[in-house]
Amino acid sequence: MNLITEQRLARRAHILETARELITERGYHATTVRDLAERCRVSVPTLYNQFGGKDALLGAAIEDHFNRVVASARLPRAEPGLPRLLAIIDACAQHILERADYHRRLLDAFASLDATQDIQLRIAWRLVDIFETELRVLQKERRLAAWADTALLAGQLNAAIISSAMVWSSGHWPGNHLLAGMRYATGLVLGSVLRGAAGKRIETWTMDAQAELTRARDTSAAADEHTSTRAGQRRP
Repeated sequence: MNLITEQRLARRAHILETARELITERGYHATTVRDLAERCRVSVPTLYNQFGGKDALLGAAIEDHFNRVVASARLPRAEPGLPRLLAIIDACAQHILERADYHRRLLDAFASLDATQDIQLRIAWRLVDIFETELRVLQKERRLAAWADTALLAGQLNAAIISSAMVWSSGHWPGNHLLAGMRYATGLVLGSVLRGAAGKRIETWTMDAQAELTRARDTSAAADEHTSTRAGQRRP
């Protein structure tokens, strides 16, 4: 790789990271190409020539981030099959929590903008392909029911992850309970099709996640009741 290519890649990486910072600060809707150009100290035409319009530019920033999540160094160390499948699910939750504000902004944009649909589909299909690879390993090992369609099952796992992220983003789960939420949702999907030791492992995984979510719900309810009681006592 020559110096000019390295410089171009470094500039592209800086632009994409700056775009993610602006999304975190202002949200997808309020981030403009002009703001990004000023922050990166480049011209607006330069950004348009390299990326296209706002949606293409911000979409590239989002996809770049997702691709780095999938290529995380910790994933290849997990054994193929169930260990790697569970590692991928955990990594999805952990990476979202590491940049919580950024992902809340993205989820809000994904829920309201037609322009992000192509981005969502590309991300979803890549994750589905990754899940299906590990599900096929499980089926070959006879740990996954022979009747289970791995492509459909991978799609259901992806849907479980997306719905869990949306619930977390809405504030329904407090703190960092996204991990437990994703484990619970994906565990329910896998629970009816895994066999033997894999089935037992996913049952424990799901039950532990449910216990954590239940504790969080009960703690939140108790805090709300305490607040309501104190407010009532202060009334004349």
